[in-house]
Amino acid sequence: MAAHPAKAEPARDTTSAQAQIAFFDAVERGRLREVEAFLAQGFGANDVQDYGFNVGDSPLMKAAQQGNAQMVKFLLRRHADVNYRNANANDGETALLRAAKFAGPGGISDTHAIDFRQTLALLLKAGANPDTPDRNGGLPLFFAPTTWVIQALLAAGADPNAASSNPPLIEHAHDPARVRLLLAAGARPDVRDAQGASALAVAAEKGSLESVRQLLAVMSSDAVRGADADGHNALDAAARGGDAGIVRLLLAQGLPATERAVRAAATQGHLQAARLLQRAMDPPQWPSLEAGAPAEARVYLLILQKRPQEALAAYRALETVACGRMTPLASAVDAGNVEAVRALLALGVDVNHQTPAPLRSELVPQPQTSSGLPRLVHVLPPPCNDASLAPQAALPTLPQATQPVGRLPFAPAPGTESALPPAGFWTDNALMRAVARNHLEIARLLVAAGANPALQSHYPPHASAQAWLQARPPSHGASLAAWKKLLKLGRP
Repeated sequence: MAAHPAKAEPARDTTSAQAQIAFFDAVERGRLREVEAFLAQGFGANDVQDYGFNVGDSPLMKAAQQGNAQMVKFLLRRHADVNYRNANANDGETALLRAAKFAGPGGISDTHAIDFRQTLALLLKAGANPDTPDRNGGLPLFFAPTTWVIQALLAAGADPNAASSNPPLIEHAHDPARVRLLLAAGARPDVRDAQGASALAVAAEKGSLESVRQLLAVMSSDAVRGADADGHNALDAAARGGDAGIVRLLLAQGLPATERAVRAAATQGHLQAARLLQRAMDPPQWPSLEAGAPAEARVYLLILQKRPQEALAAYRALETVACGRMTPLASAVDAGNVEAVRALLALGVDVNHQTPAPLRSELVPQPQTSSGLPRLVHVLPPPCNDASLAPQAALPTLPQATQPVGRLPFAPAPGTESALPPAGFWTDNALMRAVARNHLEIARLLVAAGANPALQSHYPPHASAQAWLQARPPSHGASLAAWKKLLKLGRP
């Protein structure tokens, strides 16, 4: 009797979501031996993820994003396409762009060494194109988070002037070292993005004086005076940023001071910049205080015009109807604007002011929200008209509940009594915000003006500035000691 022929081995499943999940999970977690076994079973180094959020990703893209140089090297040896571009998702990214975007410090994961420098080097040596943008026009140079990534890309031939709706020089205009590298590589200093914004305007608004100086040294007069699609120029941007040194530089370049620029500086509490701009106007004049002007601008413009009693009255009127919105003092603390804090405290504003205590707080079902969870709604007393503070376009969105109905989201869970309310609806006072943002100089000013470190918030968990510090102490020992002394918490 003839022997039965051997049965053919069944084909391995490499396309179902279940099979793909196991394969791509092994790649992401850096399990090299498992990935090698999967490839031996029929998976490919150029297989494309066909499930979940990152549809269209290749194994090389995932390894590059993880900074797993060992996995990148292994996949390249298995002929992974180094210039594959994810065309199935909305990003259109490559492995190199992922590596550049997520590049960070080295380290050790559970399974592999994290080495983004070597990862980038391997990809570039294998022929990765440093000028391939994503679908939104973002280049690897645009996403580079550090100077060394920019250096590596430029050394590999990246074009700082490659066609893109997101020019790298504009993205990095806030950092003088990056500006220096890009200009040295031939980046056009007069480049503008799709909205007409320039690198000079971005540097001016971000307060990067050295970047502004570098750009002015190589820009033409016409380029310096250019405006964006809304007609705003670099001086308008400097007014918003508030750096007086940058305002002086741009005025010296002949950019005209306008009422618009003065108002922009005043609205943000940039008093020195506003004075410089006002004096440069011909004739010098302050913007009008019409009813439609921002309330903060009115307060600061009255200060600038040396009308302190009127400024205090305007501040108190704004404070009375704040109803959960931040006051100018709270905004100045958030921004770290010392000159604005000093000016407001000189008026005699209530340094311990906080949002009024609610008449009641309740979780209200909000089925139309993306999470489907209820929202915490505070019913405030007059003069807030005893109305629920619902989310508005100009106000922060109320925090969504993350716990069952009947329990306030701000209430600390058992064993976590030091938990503090998240950012959003203003439930604290200026000193608490200074502590949360580690603004020690501002906190000293507030305490000297009478801020109470032990004053508790009206809202659960009824934290104080002292509680904020204890829950989230600064990392530096010297700073912590200074904070504890200031807030009367005893010896560190």
